[in-house]
Amino acid sequence: MTVYWFMMAWVIFFGILAQVSARKVCVVEYLGEEVYEARAHLFMAVVTFAVIVFFAGMRSKVGDTTAYIKMFRDYPLLQNAHDVIFDSSAKEPGFRLLSILIKTFISDNYNVWLSIIAIISGICVMFPLYKYSCNFGISTFLFMASCQFTWMFNGMRQFLVAAIMFSCTGLILKNKTLLYIIIVCILSTIHQSALILIPMYFIVKGEPWNKRTMLFIGCIVLAMIFTSRFTNLLTDVVEQTDYASSVNEFKNTDDGTSIIRILVESIPIILAFIYRDKIKDKLTPIIKLSINMSLIASGFYIISKIVNSGILLGRLPIYFSMYNLTLLPWLLNNIFEDREKNLIYYIMILCYFLFFYYQMVITWKGLGYGSEVLNIKYMLTQ
Repeated sequence: MTVYWFMMAWVIFFGILAQVSARKVCVVEYLGEEVYEARAHLFMAVVTFAVIVFFAGMRSKVGDTTAYIKMFRDYPLLQNAHDVIFDSSAKEPGFRLLSILIKTFISDNYNVWLSIIAIISGICVMFPLYKYSCNFGISTFLFMASCQFTWMFNGMRQFLVAAIMFSCTGLILKNKTLLYIIIVCILSTIHQSALILIPMYFIVKGEPWNKRTMLFIGCIVLAMIFTSRFTNLLTDVVEQTDYASSVNEFKNTDDGTSIIRILVESIPIILAFIYRDKIKDKLTPIIKLSINMSLIASGFYIISKIVNSGILLGRLPIYFSMYNLTLLPWLLNNIFEDREKNLIYYIMILCYFLFFYYQMVITWKGLGYGSEVLNIKYMLTQ
């Protein structure tokens, strides 16, 4: 856990500096009047995220990293890779092609490969927070404390796709539908679960609590009522597609979503619903989108609990839950009065610290970290 505590300390320290040095940016184009929000400087944003990217790139053993390293070492160079790239029995050729290109033209050192993927993922998470978050320091803290950062260490292939799509938030806000769908289709060659973003694109657009989002809530309720039938139906549908290979992968690795995780990830949408009348005149396009994305994330978490994540739903929310990193700081800034705000922030930070400890130490036994380059051994909490 020493590595992760160091990362947490770094993120808190530089996150505070990023917020203290933040500039005020007018968001008049969203609200029709001169309203200003804090935005971190790009340099401070990069420094704050750098520690996560560094340790993700230097790892040798965390979660599924060993399997990925073996896969990378087995890949041939590009001139001998035709059969590997176009292997019809293997799914998602995009990730293989990306890895082979890196191995051929950049380096065959797996830490270089991991670092490149970590840099892409890190930048793609950092940039939307830098651009849209009213409190970059809190957003980055939430990324750490909610343990979403662990996707960069375990499950990097799907997170690479999720991070890139998170960086494409502007395409949704600007109604660039065709370009968004094209990018999703390309990224589905890296991880097929990205295809879920196409139907969800049309659900999350528009005002919060609109008919489409309420229909999604209705589907959640029906899933809760008809659990077994819903599970069998969705399993049958998924297994008839190329997505079946990913289903089998998650059946072996996903042991379900805990109630505590569901509660933590649902806090922003619960607050947004309770105070919906108070914030309705303050909503900007990014916050409207974030509310709808948060609702989708909570819905998938609830369904994954109902069906025990046996059909991989427990990992789909990562495509949507990152919007909580922008949503929660904005809600705290706009719901509570100044005299209450500091107390609420302290309570939130304490609660997320407790969750971080629970998830990392108790549930994941420290999520041991190993690095040959840094001479760090793989250790788990006893």
